Amino acid sequence: MLGACPILFSIRLRRASRQPGFLTFLAGAFGQKVRCPPDLKWDMSRSHHNNGKKPIAEISSGSVTIPIYASPVTIKIGKKRSQDLEANSKSNGDGSKRKTYPSFKVVYYEGTQRVFRRRNTLEKAKVLAKELAGQLASDGVRSQFLTEQDRRIYVLAQKAVQPLALEIDQACRHYADLRNRVKGATLDEAVEFHNTFGRRVRHGATTGEVYQEYLEHLGKRGAGDYHVRDVEKIVGRFVSSFPGAIARIDTPDIDSFLTGLGGQARNKNNWRNGIIAFFNFARKKNFLPKNLEHAAAATSEFTAPRQKIITEADATAVLQRNDIYTPEEMRRILAATSSTLRLTLEIKAFSGVRTEEIVRLWWVMIDEKDKCIRVPDAVGKIDARLVLILPNLARRLASYPADIKRERVATGWSTANSLWRAWEREITGAGVPYRRNAFRNSYISYRLAILQDIRRVAEETGTSPEMIRRNYLVPISKTVAEEWFAL
Repeated sequence: MLGACPILFSIRLRRASRQPGFLTFLAGAFGQKVRCPPDLKWDMSRSHHNNGKKPIAEISSGSVTIPIYASPVTIKIGKKRSQDLEANSKSNGDGSKRKTYPSFKVVYYEGTQRVFRRRNTLEKAKVLAKELAGQLASDGVRSQFLTEQDRRIYVLAQKAVQPLALEIDQACRHYADLRNRVKGATLDEAVEFHNTFGRRVRHGATTGEVYQEYLEHLGKRGAGDYHVRDVEKIVGRFVSSFPGAIARIDTPDIDSFLTGLGGQARNKNNWRNGIIAFFNFARKKNFLPKNLEHAAAATSEFTAPRQKIITEADATAVLQRNDIYTPEEMRRILAATSSTLRLTLEIKAFSGVRTEEIVRLWWVMIDEKDKCIRVPDAVGKIDARLVLILPNLARRLASYPADIKRERVATGWSTANSLWRAWEREITGAGVPYRRNAFRNSYISYRLAILQDIRRVAEETGTSPEMIRRNYLVPISKTVAEEWFAL
């Protein structure tokens, strides 16, 4: 006999389909439009699936009965005791406590799939069960009368989904869900896209998984400590903000994250570049489709707001940079600092070597005879390079006694942080404002004013022409630059 609801109908029909003569039986049964006896109820409790527990309530509608089970939820609330929780909580063996909350489970079936939904009160559970029973009963009434065309469609549909091990109603719901998720495209387009771009993609990878592999990759290729530090700072925070699947992160999400960062446009662009490098790695390792622009690449670059010039004072201020030192300021700084600290300042200001490179620089890397500083990979922030020792720096290095020219150059400071703080104390004491990165900025700006060769300056300082164009292209007098390198 055919059931009165889709679930019973599907189960009985599946069993019968294995027997010979099934199609003949099916056509005859539908042709007679058999009606289920009114006293037949479809009980969805299936007590053997609930560990023998009996429902505390049953809600019926037509031929459908849905059970409700008491299913309290217990959670761990930690080790800290609280008097207001003592009555409803129990101590665990490890000193922690657990609290139990009331919960009621409404159980029903969609095809052969068992489904349950929870409510925190019995009344809410009954309301839900009544709504579900009404829907299932209504679907059952509609399934009792099928035209000959409907019967043909049903049989063909069953044959189509049989290799998938799905019931017809399950397949239909799954198809509808996929249609909604492709956001305006067709399933044919989605399949074509997957076959073209996504067959080698490692689907479902989270940002955390990609991040761990990224750090391992940096370690294997010998990335410098400061580069790894920047990755952990930038990408680590990004991963904490977006812990889900990397493929589901959109460009507006990243733009919003970058906009919320503090600092100036240059700082935000540094973070943007770090995130783009992370996404480039993800695409290279097949966490994202190849040959497609990823979400980070389409983010917007930040630019500092253009300063408005209204008065002559504004015009004068524009020409006076506040991220470099003037020759007069540098003269006062060198006169006021101790000899050991002055050496590190001279190298920084007159060669452009980075602070973190100075603390790892050894005297054997300073070749006074060939007038160059050899910065190997182990010292350089990015790559190895050769830095020229210009005449004023050569003269200053020659003034130091030979007995101190061994071991590390910055013997009193093991980290870049400790070194620049020492600079800050003595420069401030000399009556000159301390400006972070101003010594390297000064070298690049003055050197560019003399050479007028952006690629050569970029090579000497271990940066890129793009970075120099973005941060150092400010009009500076060649006369002032020559005064700087004559100090």
